[in-house]
Amino acid sequence: MIRRYPFLQLPLLLALAGCAAPAAPVADNGPPIPDPLYSPEQVKPGRLEYAPDRSTFAPVLTERFPYPTQPEANAAYRRLLATAPANGSYPASIWLFGCKPGALDEQTARVTRYRGPVVHCATDFLDSAGRRSRREMANFYYYGALWNMQPVYPPRTAVPWRNRERSPKDFWWWVPGRPRYE
Repeated sequence: MIRRYPFLQLPLLLALAGCAAPAAPVADNGPPIPDPLYSPEQVKPGRLEYAPDRSTFAPVLTERFPYPTQPEANAAYRRLLATAPANGSYPASIWLFGCKPGALDEQTARVTRYRGPVVHCATDFLDSAGRRSRREMANFYYYGALWNMQPVYPPRTAVPWRNRERSPKDFWWWVPGRPRYE
């Protein structure tokens, strides 16, 4: 019956095509707008610094150096989210609390200074209501005229050799005139 009347298949195919999930529209906004590279005029404890476009830096800065402003850091976070897997829930935005030049190494938890604009910041992750959900460290580096974000998860456990070794004892400590090394 189907071979003789192929036009009977058309309504069935149209009905099944309507059941398919709609494809998500792909928005290609082109290349991102370059971020300007700003550094604060001066760094004073307790004073909030502003960029020339009136956006703010992190409230705590350690020295005069190029830092991302709060909007530039959020733009870097949004670019990072665009590459993240879609199955997780992520904070809505970030807020920089304090920044210092250099990148925090994830394995050794040490800071390495670089020639270019690379900073590590204490970063507050905010939910959609603007409440802080957690504070973590993140590296920000300026590459390709954009600030980029790299989350850092340093080890939080104490090193195994800490407080286990004792200093060698000097049995002749009581002899007068010997140098004392403490």
